[in-house]
Amino acid sequence: MKDLVWVGIRESEVKYSNFINNSISIFGNNDNCLENQIKKRINHDNRKNFTLIDDFYNKEIIKQVQKNPNVKFMYYSQIYSYDNMKKLGLLDYVICLNNQDLIRFMNSKFKTKEYFKDCIPVLDYFFIKGKDFDFEKIKQKYGDYEFVIQTEEGSGGLSTILLNKNNTNDIKIHSNQTYMVTRYCENSISTNINVLISENDITLLPPSMQNIELSHNRLMYKGNDFITYREIVDNKMDVKLKNDAFIVGELIQKKGYRGILGIDSIIYNDEVYFMEINPRFQNSATILNKALQEKNLPSLQELQYNCFYNKPIKLEQFDVNYSSYINEYGALNKKLEVKPIEILDKSNKNIECEDFSYLSTNLYNTETVETNKNE
Repeated sequence: MKDLVWVGIRESEVKYSNFINNSISIFGNNDNCLENQIKKRINHDNRKNFTLIDDFYNKEIIKQVQKNPNVKFMYYSQIYSYDNMKKLGLLDYVICLNNQDLIRFMNSKFKTKEYFKDCIPVLDYFFIKGKDFDFEKIKQKYGDYEFVIQTEEGSGGLSTILLNKNNTNDIKIHSNQTYMVTRYCENSISTNINVLISENDITLLPPSMQNIELSHNRLMYKGNDFITYREIVDNKMDVKLKNDAFIVGELIQKKGYRGILGIDSIIYNDEVYFMEINPRFQNSATILNKALQEKNLPSLQELQYNCFYNKPIKLEQFDVNYSSYINEYGALNKKLEVKPIEILDKSNKNIECEDFSYLSTNLYNTETVETNKNE
């Protein structure tokens, strides 16, 4: 689309999109990428870098507006568009934008679980203030299990902590922070599905399994595997997951939401449990775009536009025959025996990399999730 600029995390997010050919991103190699300007890979989830990132986005956005008064921006995350563009007085330059309060609601792990718990299955949970946190008392009340504790917001698993009797002294609990606590479901299957919502349609895209790895006591997201999902998840659970996703889509549609969102769930003990909503494009967007392009179908960015402007979402069924794995500097990264077919947004070997800085997404046409298929 002429005059449309993508604002995201990775340059590769629009690599397979014919709808957008100009982007501003943190990682990548063009002139509008932060790392190319500072010659450094940063941990973009570290709060100490937030001001640096905001200043970069603001500078590049102002540059685009000054160069082209007709420019419009589509954001990877609508929350960031409100945070940045309101301050700049440029919110009118953003397209495909939902109501701010609705976006805040959907981004809350706490509020969405409370909202959907009467409609679809969710794991039992409780809230606790950091100042009242006592692992021994939690065990006495809820059983001698491992627990997952989460803050209200956070992505990529940084706010999802695995707590057990061996690491209680390693976990930093903030006294004024509220946490949601659930029992850890060992050997569960972590899944994700992208959903497109327009005024008249709800369209489910192919689901995937998520690569989740324990790193520094956090259950970290490390990529998606569409191939293993089809091989491991039986028809009953596949139908259940999609039915639940459609219910979520209908409820959110009634609230006025338009565009793409992601739904995280787990499959455990022959049940699908809703976990959270991601009201944004996700890391899997690049893989989905590659599969869509191969079928001569619109990219997710174009479909997002169509959702907002009430254009028809006509998608034939398609398979995604790819998986991905995210590499980070300073984190535990799984060594895969097969070579990737493509490395997205790879970093220069000579560039300085902070701990937990994103290095690349490796793209595969084989499985990347380790599973026991004999179970």
